[in-house]
Parts: sequence; structure tokens; C-alpha cells
Amino acid sequence: MKAFTYLRPGDGAEAVALLREHGPDARVIAGGQSLLLALKDRSARPPVLVSLRGVPELAGVRVEGDELVVGATTTYAQLTRAELPGWQATIAAVAGDLADRPVRTMGTIGGGLCAADPRYDVLTLVTGVGARLEVLSSAGRRVLTPAEFFAPGGGTRLEPGDVLTAIRFPGTAAWDGVVFEKFRTRVFDAALASVLCAVRLDPDGALAALQLTVGAAVPVPVVAVQTGSALVGTSAAAVDVDAVARDVVTEVLPGRGDTPALQYARELVSALTRRALVRALAHPRS
Repeated sequence: MKAFTYLRPGDGAEAVALLREHGPDARVIAGGQSLLLALKDRSARPPVLVSLRGVPELAGVRVEGDELVVGATTTYAQLTRAELPGWQATIAAVAGDLADRPVRTMGTIGGGLCAADPRYDVLTLVTGVGARLEVLSSAGRRVLTPAEFFAPGGGTRLEPGDVLTAIRFPGTAAWDGVVFEKFRTRVFDAALASVLCAVRLDPDGALAALQLTVGAAVPVPVVAVQTGSALVGTSAAAVDVDAVARDVVTEVLPGRGDTPALQYARELVSALTRRALVRALAHPRS
């Protein structure tokens, strides 16, 4: 591991100032679960690290208006212990079922999002429920949708000097139920495929909104917009789960050759879509 300078700002503004002072070679570190591995194998050699662990404004869970705001340096373990109402309990469940205990103890939700590995569950989570991401820079604060935050081919659109400060999840009224399903080889492995199903019902039981989001099997989480939109107004009891799964696979993983890897990804996404949809429609208000 190459030697580096380790800086500890006291607040977000100081962190931005330090990043601006030291230029594009400076890197942000929070839990370090991705960056430390890159430092060890020397695939990353930043001369300056700016730590966010001592910035209190970037940690914790709070409610602002109708949004649930999660600080970017909040660890997965802290999220797991959070008592969240309604569909938001899925946020804690996702955080508690990734990697292993050491990673959950040190890893942060913001770090996972900035690493932008498509296998990480939190990318699918924030995309699937329509969360927004708050970014601080020398130009001020801006709030981005996941589509604006993640680059289409993978990675993020963050510029040097940008700091992800918080994730703003919609309130409990946004969805009646949210279900996350994933497949991994071993219990502590990253996902090979994941699907999130978010459902909102009309008073008469028809689908007012259905969002199916596929992650891990694609470079960046993809919402099956056409499939979900076509089902709006349909009675939850009348949904053909198998047909929906086929439509999601067709929309998200269209035919570009027929390799074994693509066939495998399609089978995984199809199975996970069926599971998530069945669970979401069976208990939509749980």
C-alpha cells in the first residue's frame, strides 16, 4: 500500500474545501470497504484521503417532511437496527442481509452507492423505490435522481470534489409494499441478480403504481418502465405473474446473442421477479 495523507474534516463544507484544494487525485473515504481493497492491491493510489467518518451531519437517520433522510456515512449495521415504519422496513432488511457482519459494521450506504458496483443491493434499493441522492460541492447542494447519479454504463456521474451527503427516501405513503429479492452463490457474496418490486394500490385494490427494478445482472439498475406502466389499473388479483416476469426479462435483458451467461441471467431475473411480485401482491400493505 502506497503512503498517503489522511485528512479529517469537521463538516461537509470543510470536506469539499479539502477535496478542492488537493485536486482530482484526492479520494473520499468513509467505511473503506471498497477503497481499502483497492489500496491494498494498488489499483488505486490516491496521495490524499479525506475521511468523512468524523462528520456528524453525514450520519444517522431522520425524518424531514415526508422523506426519510439517511446520512451517507450511516453504516449498514446502523440501518439494520433502525425501526422504520411501513415499506421503509425493507431498507433495514436489505442492509441486514448483505455481505457479512464486519462489512455491515464498517460499510456505509453512501460508500456502496459511490462505489457503484452493480452487484451491491443498495443501488437496486434506491433506484427501485425512487429515492433521491443529495450531493454537496463547492457550487452548493443539489439533489439527484438515481438516473442522474449513476452513469448508464456503470459508475457515477460525480465530479471531483463532489460529496454524497444523504439519501432521501420517499415517505411511507409512496408505496404500500416493497419486496427485495436477490440470488447469490454464498450467503456473504454479492448478488448475481436482484429484483425490487414496489407496489401502490388504489382504494379498490387496483394497481396505482408498480415498479419492477432489476439490479446486479445489468451494469446499472434498470426499471422495467413499460412493464410496470402496462399493469396500472389492473386488479392485483388478476396479475399474471409469469407473463410479467417474461415481460421484465424482455425489457431489461433483450436478446443480444444467446450466450450461456445471458441465458443464466434471464433465468435468474425471471425467477426473482416472480418471487418479488408474488410477495408484494400477497401482502401489499405490510
